[in-house]
This record gives sequence, structure tokens and C-alpha cells, in this order.
Amino acid sequence: MMPVMTGHEVLQCLNADGRIHTLPVIVISALSEVDDIAACIEAGAEDFLLKPFNRTLLRARVLSSLEKKFLRDQTRLELQRKQAELAEARTLQLALAPAAISIEAACGTVSIDLVLDPAREVGGDLVDHFLIGGDLLVAVLGDVSDKGAGAALMMARTCALLRGLGARPDAKALFTEPGQAMAALNAALARNNPSCMFVTMLLASLDLASGRLRYVRAGHVPPFLRYADGGIARLGEPGGVPPGVMEDARYTSHELTLAPGDQMLVITDGITEATSPDGRMFGDEGTAAWLSAPSRQTSLVSGLVAEVRRHEAGAPPSDDVAALMLSLSAPRPEPAPLLLHDQPLQPQPDEISTLVDKVMELLERRGVDHRCAHHTGLMLDELLTNLGKYGQGLDKTCGIRLWLTPVHVRIVIEDRTEAFDLRKLPAPDTGAALDARTPGGLGAHLVLTLAQRYDYASTGGLNTTTLVIARNAAANQEQQER
Repeated sequence: MMPVMTGHEVLQCLNADGRIHTLPVIVISALSEVDDIAACIEAGAEDFLLKPFNRTLLRARVLSSLEKKFLRDQTRLELQRKQAELAEARTLQLALAPAAISIEAACGTVSIDLVLDPAREVGGDLVDHFLIGGDLLVAVLGDVSDKGAGAALMMARTCALLRGLGARPDAKALFTEPGQAMAALNAALARNNPSCMFVTMLLASLDLASGRLRYVRAGHVPPFLRYADGGIARLGEPGGVPPGVMEDARYTSHELTLAPGDQMLVITDGITEATSPDGRMFGDEGTAAWLSAPSRQTSLVSGLVAEVRRHEAGAPPSDDVAALMLSLSAPRPEPAPLLLHDQPLQPQPDEISTLVDKVMELLERRGVDHRCAHHTGLMLDELLTNLGKYGQGLDKTCGIRLWLTPVHVRIVIEDRTEAFDLRKLPAPDTGAALDARTPGGLGAHLVLTLAQRYDYASTGGLNTTTLVIARNAAANQEQQER
């Protein structure tokens, strides 16, 4: 007899604290009833021997139990390793999706909100957006023809190829006609594709000056267009086969112009095919109902995913979910400019330097990051120095005004010196060795490279130079690299 508690009670205690899964137990008992033996096995015992027991048999049972424990431990460690790797892979995959953005553009305030939610640790849905040249916004949403690790790798490859196309010298011309960009992507995906995976996709580019949206739908769920008056339409025009199917496939773009208040919603079929416990799909109807609901927040697609999860009523998702909302609203009123200077300015280094320091201090005091403030100071210094050098001095009235918005810094310089446009200076040969370069031109090259936009006009003796610098450090870096 065991002291304090019975063998069955010991098994119950080991079960309660979880040790029964890592500690093999062999029960040796005089109880010979089948029910007693079954109760011990069900409580977690590895084996059962009747008294009196045979030592040789006991030794064999112990060795067998230890061997099975070793195999279970190895399996558990391998599972933990794979789970840790998949958790890290999920983190990295979700990091591929960019953050939501809002851009003040000539056509209005453009915003993109998005969500990516794999059904497993990693998945095959992709969502991305990026700017080309400061005035062309590219948005893409796709769905790889599988789930799990293989689909995740195909998704990462597709994202890398798209970003590579966006970095090409001819990227703006390529993505202005999305069908051409889709054809280039398809050719790259279809080559060396032994798994025969493909990606349904919606690729769109928005001209931030005019609001013109061009898009190509390659086998993807037709996007929804919600007009400012609440009406809803589907953009169902076919554009071609999913990328990855045929290397020489051709694609057709379609076009529309967004008006303030219009929204385009792009989703994957993980939303429309989400199923309730009684077998009802969320469907196009559920998506349209959410999109047209008066209580819906303007552009947050996380609300759509929450609605889908309510529809599933706790059931595990059967497919990856991704959504992207592109919204255009009326331009925000431009803030009043800050008058920095409105009197004759002598082209002396000290006076220019004092004004530049004043501008940088003002920007940082208003919350502009140091990188943007520094770039602004460099460009303003170069412009004023060149105006003094090539514009025959700044001894006439020189007006300098600054506008600060959430997304950019804009500086306008008005003067009545000789006409001078930085773009007329010869471009420096930046690829040549330093001792082989022709002096001059590097400062102008710096301004034209760092600025998101540079404009110059001369009318009736009044020269106007406009400089726009992105407040976002990443956008500044992208512009500099271009």
C-alpha cells in the first residue's frame, strides 16, 4: 500500500500540474480488475503490471517507456522549434505590409488603409502601396493560389518583384499604364515557377494631380467603388489571367476619375467566402452592406474584418484575409504662410546663414523631424546663394514664405533679380572621379535631387521659385535614391 494517497490519486495530481505528459509512469498493483487497469491507463499511466511482477518484464517495460519518452521529447522540441520559426516568419511577413498613409495632393486628400490577416501562421495574401516620382501612387492587393509557407514565399517574391519594378528608371511610365507593369510582373513570376502557383491581383495607380485612377484586374475579386453620394458599383472589367500562369500573357488597363468622397475597396476572397456556423457565406452582399452603412468609419478596413469575424461566430478562419481602401476627400484648407523675409537680402554668407538657421529652428520647433529640417536648410542655402551669384544679387526685395502641412514643407521665394532657373545649369557628372569633374553644378543637383518638387516661373520681372520637401523621412530617402 502507498502512504498518504493511492496510485490513482498520484496520477490525478500529475495530470493536474501537467507533469504526466513528460514523466512516464508504470503502475504496479495487485488490483486485477479490468476497470481498475483501464482507469490507470486513462489517467495517464504508461503501463500496468500486476503483482507479483517479473523483474525481467519490469526492466523491459521501463526501457520501452523511456524510449517512447525520448521520442516524444524530441518531437516536442522539434514542434517548439517550428512554432518559433513560424511565429518569426509571421512577424516578418506582416512587416512587409506598409502602414496606412494620408497624402495632401492636388486632387485632394488621398488616404490608404489596409489590413492583412493570415489564416495560419503565414499566408499568401499581399497588400502594398508606394509612391513613384512624388505624384503617382501605386496600390496593389493580391492572393496567392495556396496557403501556408509556400504561399508566403510566393507572396514575398511577388512583393519584391513589384518593388523592383517600382525602382526602375522607367517606373513612372510603366505604372502609369498598370497593364504594362502587370505584364512585366507576370513574365518574371511565370519563369522558374515549378510549383505552378499564381497570384490573383488588382494593381492600380492614381495620378495625384488629376485624380485619374488606372487599374488592371488579373483574375481577382472585382473591387467595390463607393461614390460620394453613397452609391456602390463593382469594377468587374477583366484585365487578364492571374500572374504566374502564362509567361507571355497580355493585360488591359481600365480608367476612371475619382471625385472627392469616392472610395475604392479591394478585398480577397477570404472575406467574401467567410462562412457562419450555419453555412452562410459573408459574400458580396455582406461587404456591400458594410461599405454602405452610415455608421461605418470613413476608411478603416479593420471594421470590415471585425464584421467578418462576427459572421464566423468564433469558428477558425478558413482563408487568409486582406483588404485595402483607397479614399479621396476634398483638399484641406491650406494653412496661412509664415512670412520669413520680405525685404532686401544681401547675398553675404553670414546673412544667408542666419536666415537658414532661423528656418531650421522654426521647423524643428513645429515638430518637423531633423532630417527634413536639415534638407530644407541645405536647399534654401543653395537657392539663395545661387540667386545672389547668378541673379545679379539679392539687394532688391526678396520675399520668402513657408507653408507647413502634415505631409510636406513648401517654400516660395519671390524676387525681382535677373531670371535664374536651377534646371538651366549643366548637370554635373557625378560618376566621374573628383579630380576629373568640371567645377560647379553640385549644389543645384542636390536641390533637384532632394526636393519632392521644384518649380520656377518668371513673369513680368517677378521670379517665383517653389520648393516642396516631404516631411516623411522615408519619402525623403526614396526621393534622394531616385
